[in-house]
Amino acid sequence: MVKLEEVSLDHVEEEEYSESDSSSVYSSDDDEDDVENIESILDRIWALQDVIPAKTRKSIADKCSSVYDFGKASTKFLGNSAWVLTTSALLLVLPLMIELEHEQGLIEYEKMQQQSTQMLSQPSGQQQKKQASGIVPPGF
Repeated sequence: MVKLEEVSLDHVEEEEYSESDSSSVYSSDDDEDDVENIESILDRIWALQDVIPAKTRKSIADKCSSVYDFGKASTKFLGNSAWVLTTSALLLVLPLMIELEHEQGLIEYEKMQQQSTQMLSQPSGQQQKKQASGIVPPGF
């Protein structure tokens, strides 16, 4: 808590100050000590507990507790849901995607095989004729 100290007026009047003195009556070198004596915000809030009635403090504490419990339960539910979704995706979707990519690779390999067998089976005159005529769309 704050300490109050009474300073008599006679004490201030007894001190003599000259015009060349740069300090005022109200300033002191003890300002650094005053910083240590300042109450923290937490101390001020703690002192307010005597002002707020016990019934109101209990209702505020109960509401804060229920909000905290709801947040804790929600966080736990979201964490568990994220765990289930990620493990399900890893176990079900990842192997499917790997298999689809493997199948796509096989299809491309078969197309390359067909193109190479067609080039080998065609006589060289027909290849030159196709090259000379330009690009032919598929099916013509």
